[in-house]
Amino acid sequence: MKNLFQYEYHLRLALGMSILGMAPVFDALLLLPLGVFFIYTGAKGYCPIFNVFGINAERAQNRYHLSLIPKYNPEPVYLFNTDGELVFRNAVANQILPHLSSMAALHEIEDYIELGCDQKLESLGFRAGKKHYLLNFRPIPLTDLVAAYGFDVTHLRNAREEIIDTQKELIFRMGEIGETRSKETGNHVKRVAEYSKQLALLVGLPSSEADLLKMASPMHDIGKVAIPDAVLLKPGKLDAEEWLIMKTHASIGYDLLKTSDRPILQAAAIVAGQHHEKWDGSGYPMGLVADQIHIYARITAIADVFDALGSERAYKKAWPLKEILAFLEREKGQHFEPQLVNLFTKHLPVFLDIRDRYADIPAEETER
Repeated sequence: MKNLFQYEYHLRLALGMSILGMAPVFDALLLLPLGVFFIYTGAKGYCPIFNVFGINAERAQNRYHLSLIPKYNPEPVYLFNTDGELVFRNAVANQILPHLSSMAALHEIEDYIELGCDQKLESLGFRAGKKHYLLNFRPIPLTDLVAAYGFDVTHLRNAREEIIDTQKELIFRMGEIGETRSKETGNHVKRVAEYSKQLALLVGLPSSEADLLKMASPMHDIGKVAIPDAVLLKPGKLDAEEWLIMKTHASIGYDLLKTSDRPILQAAAIVAGQHHEKWDGSGYPMGLVADQIHIYARITAIADVFDALGSERAYKKAWPLKEILAFLEREKGQHFEPQLVNLFTKHLPVFLDIRDRYADIPAEETER
C-alpha cells in the first residue's frame, strides 16, 4: 500500500535525481544508493522506513480507501471488512453517522429509522430530519471489503408521502360525500376515524394497522351514494321495502372498493361491507358470526353506533350518554364484540375527549 502523497513522491524523485547528479561531481559514490532509494520510493509511492515507524499510516489508509470508491462521490459511503467492522467512511458519511462502528450498528439504526425513534437515533449519532438515504451493499473486487453506497432518496420519499397524503385526503372526502347525502356532518367522519384508531390501539393492533383503520373507516357508509333520497332522507321510520333498499348500501360500498389493490381501499372495502354485521350473526349483508367479522369492521361498528346515537339526525334526537352506554352494554355479545365494548367503556374519557374536540358546529353558527 502506498504511504506517500503526491508532493512527497515528487520531492523524492527530484531529490534522488539531484543526488545521482551530484555523486560524480563530488566523487561520492556512497550517494548513489541514497539517490536510487529516493527515486525508487518516489516512483513506488511507498517508503519502508515510514511503514516501520507508522509515519503517514492513517492518511495512507484513508487514501487507499478513497481510491476504492468513485472519485468526488457526493453521497455517503461506508466500507466494512469481513467481520462487519467499519474501516472507513467518506466525509459525507461522517457527517450523517459520525459514531457508526459496525454493520450491525447500521442495521440497528435502520430498524430505528423504520420505527421513527428519533431520540434513539440521535443518541446513536444519526442526524435525522435532513436527508434520507437508501444504502446499497456491494463487495469491492480484489479486496475483502464491502461498500455501503448511499443514494439520496429524499425526493422519492417526499413524493411517496405526498401520494399517501393525497390518498388519505381523497378517501376522507369520499367518506364525507357518503355522510353528506344523509345530512351527516364531516365531523361524524372524523370522530368515527379517531374512535376507530384509539380502539384498535387498545385492543392491541399495531400502530400501522390502527392508522390504516383510521384512514379506512370514513368510507364505512360510502355505499349510501347509491341509495335514493326518498329512502335515505326519510324523516320517519322506514317500511320493510325501504329497509331492504337501505341495507344494500353495505354491499354496494364493498363492491365499489373491493377490486382495488391499495391497502387503504382494501381495508375500506372490508369496513364498508361488514360494519353492519353483528357478533351473534343477526347482522347484514352476510350474517357473519363473531370472529368471522373482520376486526376492522367490529371496531368501526362500535365507533359508528356510539357516534350515531349521540348525534342528532333527521329521524331522531341525540341520545344522552348514559343511555348510549346502557345500549352498548345491552348489545354486548349480541351486536358488538364483548371485549371491544369493555375496552371502550373502560377508556371512555379517551373517546369523550375526541367527541368534544370534533363536536358538530351548531347550524346557527354555520349560517353566520
